[in-house]
Amino acid sequence: MDQPYEELRGRVVIVTGAAQGIGAATARKLGAVGMKVIVNDIEARLGFEVAESIVAGNGAAHFIAADMERHSEIERLVHETGELHGRVDCVVHCAYWSVAKDVVALSEVEWDKGMAIMLKAAYLLGKHTFPHMVAVGGGGMVNISSVHGFGAVPHYPVYGAAKAGLLNLTRQMAVDGGPHRIRVNAICPGYIQTRPLPGNAPNPEDMRIYPLRRPGQPEEIANAVLFLLSAQASFITGHALVVDGGLTAMLQDGSTAGWSDGKSAFGAQY
Repeated sequence: MDQPYEELRGRVVIVTGAAQGIGAATARKLGAVGMKVIVNDIEARLGFEVAESIVAGNGAAHFIAADMERHSEIERLVHETGELHGRVDCVVHCAYWSVAKDVVALSEVEWDKGMAIMLKAAYLLGKHTFPHMVAVGGGGMVNISSVHGFGAVPHYPVYGAAKAGLLNLTRQMAVDGGPHRIRVNAICPGYIQTRPLPGNAPNPEDMRIYPLRRPGQPEEIANAVLFLLSAQASFITGHALVVDGGLTAMLQDGSTAGWSDGKSAFGAQY
């Protein structure tokens, strides 16, 4: 019997924003199944540590620093990856930047920075990696969007706008890449606990809006990335996979508190 994800072994993947959180978990997960991982971030120390942890687990990884805000840096990242491995098969765009300000307080510089790193970088990564994927007969891209791509919360205009734009950019790249056997998908996480406990314990009251009553873990997003890059998702492209513990499935109109305080059909207290 074939080993799970055997088709990914030896394939080259760039993971942006891979020094910590979802990006780091994704890089480690892909390295564990035998992919050759390019760990990208602007945080060199943490990025090297992630790459070293993959190698320590008998995987293959290299750290390449590049700023997702700059076109020349993205182009260099892809070029160096091609020079190092002779191919580029996949890319996972996890890098992000945001700030909590409404549109009045948000500066134009901050708007441009957020849009560049979260949205424009995805376009540029596709621009420079897709020719490599065409050369090897196809490939895959996964963009980490957010449930914020579907709705808004106070004081995050650039984050919400970029994540929403990323969803339609994903669809567009899927349409254009499909004839070349390039699949492009997005993942929309809910609240993911990217910092370790105990200092980052979630407020139980905040978790009441999640049917699963807990935050997600970076590894759970990494599992979804692995699935979308694998042959198990061979007929999935242009899709936004929501991984949010049920957050977007449940109405948040104020009536949910009453339902949450009642007994479930299973006879247990929520």
